[in-house]
Amino acid sequence: MTGQVQARWGGAAAAAAVVGLGVYFALAGWDAAQRWATVLGLFVGLAGLWVAVAGLRRGRREAAGGQGVVGSSVGGGVAQVHRTCGNVRIRHTGGPGTASGTPLVPGPAAPPGNGQTVSGSAVGGPVDQVREAGGDVDIEQGP
Repeated sequence: MTGQVQARWGGAAAAAAVVGLGVYFALAGWDAAQRWATVLGLFVGLAGLWVAVAGLRRGRREAAGGQGVVGSSVGGGVAQVHRTCGNVRIRHTGGPGTASGTPLVPGPAAPPGNGQTVSGSAVGGPVDQVREAGGDVDIEQGP
């Protein structure tokens, strides 16, 4: 489930809870409502703690999950695909991008990022990077 869908469901649940508690407080009276509010506050606090820990774990996992080609000599191309929702088709025809027989020499490496990186590398073909696409991706090149 994406973050946007989670936010929508969370907002709807919060709105329903506020309306439900308002109706209950109006019908039950102040003393009974105060006792139940204490118990509900405990569970809401525990749920908030769980959401915070889950968010930290998710952020740490996403930061460590980058894709990178660093300090390499690639005679062909590089394709990196991450978290797509749909079909991905990358098709390159022909051979490697370098026509000469000289070896490729990597350049200086950049600091690593959290996403998709190609740095400090010599690539003889196309570099295709797809990240968090919400639909189909189709990349074609060549005759």
